[in-house]
Amino acid sequence: MNLVRISASALLIAATTACIGLSNASTANDQGDYRVITFKDCKKVGEITLNNEQIAAYLELKHEQVKLEALEQPISNIEQQVTEYSEQIEAIAEKAVIENENHLRINKSLLKEQDKLATELNKLMAAHDADFKALEQQAKLIEHAAKQFDKTMKPLMEQGDSTHLQILAPGEDEKSGCFYTI
Repeated sequence: MNLVRISASALLIAATTACIGLSNASTANDQGDYRVITFKDCKKVGEITLNNEQIAAYLELKHEQVKLEALEQPISNIEQQVTEYSEQIEAIAEKAVIENENHLRINKSLLKEQDKLATELNKLMAAHDADFKALEQQAKLIEHAAKQFDKTMKPLMEQGDSTHLQILAPGEDEKSGCFYTI
């Protein structure tokens, strides 16, 4: 199902962006103040100022994340409807076919009801096809931005045995503990 694939992709992307340390800080252009704090076993092991390439990759990733979040809204709006249709279809399927040792009974009227619900679900999905396609395209863009960000951060992470990081924008205060696993 398209929604499941897109939802899984969206969750994966959201997890990826969280894992590489997106914070809710402002995106001010004072690039000299962007910092990354590295952690090992939830203990601070270092703090480094990000270079221009890292900042640009970080800001691009944040920009793509904002666009992704906006594109997820129409999908989120229909998620409950999709769940309800799916549950109804599954419940009917369980009632429509009854099997025991000697008999197999198929309730055709229930199968027709199931087909009707499946058609309604397909119409709902088709009505949002453009939303799914836009979300899928944005997922590719954020994946690319995440890879670029990861590439710029890799040398920093190879300097030590850090397992977590926290990125702070200009003026943002350090948060205690481990937030982002890499």
